[in-house]
Amino acid sequence: MTALSKEALVARADELLPQFEAAVADIPPEAGFGGVWESEMFLFYAVVRPLAPKQILESGRARGKSTLMLAKCFPDARIVSVELDRDTENARAAEAKLKPHAHVDLLYGDSRALMLQGLQHGDAVLIDGPKDFRAMKLAVDLLATGKPSVVFVHDFPKGSGVRCFAEKNWPGVLFGDDPAFAKFRAIDAARDPRPADARKGYGVFAIFPPGLPQPKWRLRLKMFFAEIFSAFR
Repeated sequence: MTALSKEALVARADELLPQFEAAVADIPPEAGFGGVWESEMFLFYAVVRPLAPKQILESGRARGKSTLMLAKCFPDARIVSVELDRDTENARAAEAKLKPHAHVDLLYGDSRALMLQGLQHGDAVLIDGPKDFRAMKLAVDLLATGKPSVVFVHDFPKGSGVRCFAEKNWPGVLFGDDPAFAKFRAIDAARDPRPADARKGYGVFAIFPPGLPQPKWRLRLKMFFAEIFSAFR
């Protein structure tokens, strides 16, 4: 398993920030719809940009804001985005946003099957659906192939069962709420017109380096018991 260097990430962030801001400058904020914050997407950009992936897989598209940021930030990569339901207002909003971008493929169905089918060596992965332990299982299945360069999973708040599992069993994992990344949130203040007290509810990325720290069968067994314990707790 290759370690992610938090220090190197923070060091190159100042150099990459102007590139990110220029890429997303014409994307209007969508206050009130949730999803991934700009500062969180900058964290993804700062990690993934030096890896220069040929393909980025996204699971959980919603209204397509994060997908559009991926399209703008990685114009030379194939962006493959999977959403479960086609017949929703969010799906139609995302399709309208992303129609001009020929390097973006919008798929519908179960990402737990589609992402494994489309995964290629060196891919960067962003999972924002499914959630909780289902997302963790998908991450484990993807990383077990040895193909992803990095896997980001959204919604790992402190104290949650899945966060506790990752902290205990994944020594190389990083989290988006690390104090070292706190300064990135200034991006949100500049782009979101709402008062500061309304810009809350960060989903928190868990950032998994390539490979598995333990055999897959052992991780899945531990996850089985951790999920049961979390449900009862």
